[in-house]
Amino acid sequence: MRRLNNIQAMRGFAVLAVVCFHLVIIERKYGGGNTLLPNVLEFGMFGVDLFFVISGFVMVTVTRGRFRVAKEALLFLYHRASRIYPLYWLYTLAALGVFIIQPTWVNSSQGNHVDILSSFLLLPSNLLPLVQVGWTLIHEIYFYLVFFVIMLLVQERFLALAIAGWGGVLLAFGSLAENGNPYLNLIFNPLTFEFLAGCLLAILYYHTERRLLGNGWLLGIANTALITALVGYAFFRAETGLVSPAGWLRVWMYGIPAFIIVYGLTNAERNGFTLPSIFIQTGNASYSIYLSHLFTLNVVGRIWVFFATNSSFDNIIGILSAFAAAMMVGFLSYRLLEIPLLKLSRRVG
Repeated sequence: MRRLNNIQAMRGFAVLAVVCFHLVIIERKYGGGNTLLPNVLEFGMFGVDLFFVISGFVMVTVTRGRFRVAKEALLFLYHRASRIYPLYWLYTLAALGVFIIQPTWVNSSQGNHVDILSSFLLLPSNLLPLVQVGWTLIHEIYFYLVFFVIMLLVQERFLALAIAGWGGVLLAFGSLAENGNPYLNLIFNPLTFEFLAGCLLAILYYHTERRLLGNGWLLGIANTALITALVGYAFFRAETGLVSPAGWLRVWMYGIPAFIIVYGLTNAERNGFTLPSIFIQTGNASYSIYLSHLFTLNVVGRIWVFFATNSSFDNIIGILSAFAAAMMVGFLSYRLLEIPLLKLSRRVG
């Protein structure tokens, strides 16, 4: 399988966007009265939706030619689980240690309540996991499990039909996600459509070898989609005062632009265009950065609060220090933890 550099680069962009989103929160919490980062940077949560579309694209890519073979389906599930769980468990253990020593530092937005078993297994819960960004991984695990069943039962030539059928079920029974049951909320969550969109993009990509559009058009529609999502969020934030769109509104505001961006940049690479290598390298380390950045930002924030004033100078230092630390810790985690764990899991597999 030929690696798509722009997929990695988009992962890099996505994780940087999420870090910026959380950096806004950290500055407000620890940076004194005069904050510098604008509300519009909360648009960075868009990175999660971009991750979901990319994930669907990658799942189709890595399973090509492997359908209706039980061994291949089991290997797919093992590789996905070994990609997600080992590093996640390390950070969950670290969060659990913090919770035992200082409970008020964990899940403060939900009264410092945690569900330890659900956190470790990434099971649906009405509480956030110990590692708060793990809520997105719960969606990933659900998607992997259903895709595993599709691999076992469906011939590859009918994959698009199976994906469309999955989407139809979500549309038909989507109201069940609103009854407060965490399992039904996960199964029928509108965000699943972002994974499905990524799957359909990959199917289209591998069944369309010739150039449909030039890079000028492809990059133009990708940039337009990103700008449209950003402007849409700015209006949403100004009109509602809310930080995050939810449900179907989120899919419309973020999922559709993410779909267009992935379409544009994957096909632009086919035409010879590759995003800058800094984004590719960041994409390689994106999972480590994603899991570690909230820990790092909060540590820097708790140091920052001791010298925070109402001037802008300490905010400039604090913001730059927090961002640099999040990147450094993320890359170190990738080199020292994630890569060795992946190698070990592959040997076991």
